[in-house]
Amino acid sequence: MKDAGIEFLMLSVWILFAQVMVGIMLTGPNLIEEREGKTMDALLCSPLNFSQIIIAKGITILIFSMISQVAVYLINRGFDMGFVRVLFPMILGGVVFIEIGAIIGLKIQSSKNGSAVSAVVMVLLFLIVSVYPSLPKWTYKFFLLLPSVDVSEVMTDLIDTGKVLWTEVFFGLGWLVLLTILLIIIQNKKQIRMIDQSIETRKGC
Repeated sequence: MKDAGIEFLMLSVWILFAQVMVGIMLTGPNLIEEREGKTMDALLCSPLNFSQIIIAKGITILIFSMISQVAVYLINRGFDMGFVRVLFPMILGGVVFIEIGAIIGLKIQSSKNGSAVSAVVMVLLFLIVSVYPSLPKWTYKFFLLLPSVDVSEVMTDLIDTGKVLWTEVFFGLGWLVLLTILLIIIQNKKQIRMIDQSIETRKGC
């Protein structure tokens, strides 16, 4: 970015792009395709339960997310103390956007709709971070409610000054807890529905 003279395109924004692209666009459509292809049903025949399958998929995608984020940072800045500082928001953002993708994947029924919803959510979360700095400062208190803004702001300050924005960290962790609770509720409902369908199938036989 320095060589190209485009430093106004903040490094944290492009790390965020890696988070939302991998986290949302891989998780959501992937889960829908698993359901449509009946692969999920086959996995449920293994010793793993539904929640463990989702967690395993989430961890796999988090690894890809971290590889993407680390690559963006190292290509632009090389290895320095700033890299160590931003590891926490990298992981936090990676998990939050994977959870958003998982909720989309578990709630949307068709792969076409799932891909469309995932793309819209990804673009909105990314574009808002790119646009809001040019808006009046008083609007920041509203944008602070968005996970992409929280993660981006925390990374920006850690990279530039080494300071921690505790308010933004608190909101980011709040999103993590809220999305985790929503996922648990959705997974429990899915498990109950699958058990009911299994019982009905056995009765039909």
